[in-house]
Amino acid sequence: MSLLDRAVRGVNRLISQNFGPLSTALYHTANAYTKSYNNLNYDMKSNGEYRLLDKLARLETKTIFDVGANKGEYAKACLSRFKDAELHAFELVPETYARFVANVRSDRVVANDFGLSDQPGTVEIHVNPRKDGLSSLIEGTAINKGSWTRQSVRVIRGDDYCADRSIARIDFLKLDVEGAEHLVLEGFSRMLAEGRISVIQFEYGMINIYAKFLLLDFWRVLTGHGFVLGPVMPRGVAFKSYNPRDETFQGPPNFVAVHASKPEIIQAVRLR
Repeated sequence: MSLLDRAVRGVNRLISQNFGPLSTALYHTANAYTKSYNNLNYDMKSNGEYRLLDKLARLETKTIFDVGANKGEYAKACLSRFKDAELHAFELVPETYARFVANVRSDRVVANDFGLSDQPGTVEIHVNPRKDGLSSLIEGTAINKGSWTRQSVRVIRGDDYCADRSIARIDFLKLDVEGAEHLVLEGFSRMLAEGRISVIQFEYGMINIYAKFLLLDFWRVLTGHGFVLGPVMPRGVAFKSYNPRDETFQGPPNFVAVHASKPEIIQAVRLR
């Protein structure tokens, strides 16, 4: 470490621990800037999600899976961009599913009132009636305070769904299931092994602490199936290798994996 680096660290330690309210104000300012710089942003209009859809819309996209469809905002964004695509939506909370059906009306949508997971059957989901977008198969209610209930819901494997409907491939698989993304991926083990999914977008956040499935695990699973990965940033996907320093939960909430056999997609969506 150089003398300059030591000096800077010494000054930082001095200020951060000895100036009371000033230190606190500097910390909060720096923390807010870091979160913004790292794109810790759930607004699809500004965090890069809609821009990703715009870029994908220039390519051939025929089959979209919206897993964790909630009330339909994402589905409508897809329908408005992918004019020839069929969208399969999955929402397993009955009340939320009813809102989805009311909000999304299109003959290009296949709405399913069940979820996807690693095994078929009935499972319990933790539901937040006031914030239904937080409902999850993973017990992580300590992260988001509020009133929670439990409901029994049905799930099936994605592989079985595709087989039943003769779906040969999925062009775009979007996962937003509050920490259960790895279970959905396991349910697509055959489709993944056969290279029949082109693009996957998945959400990652503090709920993954309770799911015990970290970015490292996503990287291992998806690179093992031939994908390249990176976070969704406002201007594109920052494809990269795994770095344990990214496990902060203070960075981008969305990541994208593109199969390496689709270089035209990688080129279209990458950050420039």
